[in-house]
Amino acid sequence: MNISINLLKQIFFILIVGVLLCYRYLSIGVDSIQVLYFSVYYCFATFAVILSGWRFKSLINPISIFVPFLYLLSYSFLQLSVDQVNYSSMTFLIINCSIVIYLLFASLNYPYKPVKIFALDEKLKRKLLYFISLMAFLTFIIECIVFGYIPILNITSVDVYGETNEKLVPFLHYFIILNSLLPTWAYVFFKEKIISKKEFRLVLALSIFILLNYLSKQLYLLFGMSLFVSYTYYNDINIKKILKALGVMFLVFGLVGFLRFDSDLSMSVSEFYRAISGIENEKVSLFEAVFVEYSSKRFSILDDMVNYSDRIAFLGYGMYTFRPFTSFFLLEKTGFIIRIPELNSEQRVGTFLIDPYLDFGLVGVFILNGLYGYLAVRYYNQFRKRYPEAIVKFTIIVFCILMGMFVNYFNSMLIWLGLIINKILVGGLKSKKMYL
Repeated sequence: MNISINLLKQIFFILIVGVLLCYRYLSIGVDSIQVLYFSVYYCFATFAVILSGWRFKSLINPISIFVPFLYLLSYSFLQLSVDQVNYSSMTFLIINCSIVIYLLFASLNYPYKPVKIFALDEKLKRKLLYFISLMAFLTFIIECIVFGYIPILNITSVDVYGETNEKLVPFLHYFIILNSLLPTWAYVFFKEKIISKKEFRLVLALSIFILLNYLSKQLYLLFGMSLFVSYTYYNDINIKKILKALGVMFLVFGLVGFLRFDSDLSMSVSEFYRAISGIENEKVSLFEAVFVEYSSKRFSILDDMVNYSDRIAFLGYGMYTFRPFTSFFLLEKTGFIIRIPELNSEQRVGTFLIDPYLDFGLVGVFILNGLYGYLAVRYYNQFRKRYPEAIVKFTIIVFCILMGMFVNYFNSMLIWLGLIINKILVGGLKSKKMYL
């Protein structure tokens, strides 16, 4: 096994951090068994780093994008909150099977052959890009009329996020969510000489303005990731620019979080997070409290949902996996499909591991996680072979895995629409010159 010196340095640093964390949590009174579980899964996550470097020889790849989830999983075994629980044997089985199956399928090598479904010429692709941009703008105007104001002009005076989400226009709002990917498609068209630089800048400005009116961290993340990946596809990677992009991303996320924070509360942000995280140990920091609230507690919710579904012998038969269909055909709003509150994974936020199990049991865990791993490698190979349509496709896989800490975005309308429109707009394009 040929492992580079840089990878060995990274592994050494990761292991040192793990040892220091074990020492810290033992010193503040965390149970030694919990620290043991943490260290075992932490080492397994580090093994995934080694496997990633050996298999792909690239920093960003189908395995490395899964590594943050593994480290957060390991951290969840440290019960810093009163709301955390010991996982049942079935939850352990689901977690471990999901991880092993994904890593297995993401490690294999598949021959890539492009699937040609849509064959639009460049003029039609360009017109479709204009159509989506125009419909997004018109939808924004209609929703502003429904809201009664332009959200960005009232961002500090009203609960924009909560109020606007209750008044979104059905179906037409899909054009708004596509704005997270629209600049990336425009950038691809610009680099492939389908539209001009001026047209790209117009689409970019319009999309940014529309997105700023909707305080959606998910859309912001997908927007930033897809545009960044498209830039690295056509240009040499600059470390300084990467750091600047990360800085801007964290700044935007912090600002959005602040704007969405209830200013009427008579407590600081620090006290608020410690309270909602259920942390009583005074030695646990604010930073750790945030990790517990947005990461560790998600696995406890996963465990609760697994146990509840087993008690009532529940199977969804695809109502979670094919949620875009149920949403598009209004099957939930018309009462044809009724979600059990305790098993509403979209509301309870029990990580992306729960949906396959709720739908098809352990069979779903094997099949769907294998599919996720297969798609990750397929889209990655397509990206490496210089197919522009892989820019959005691989970005979507990375986005879904990163957001897997919360909910399953693989079965969201945003992702399904993004893949379909991406195939229509960019499918079949092959880079006319090698930019890298």
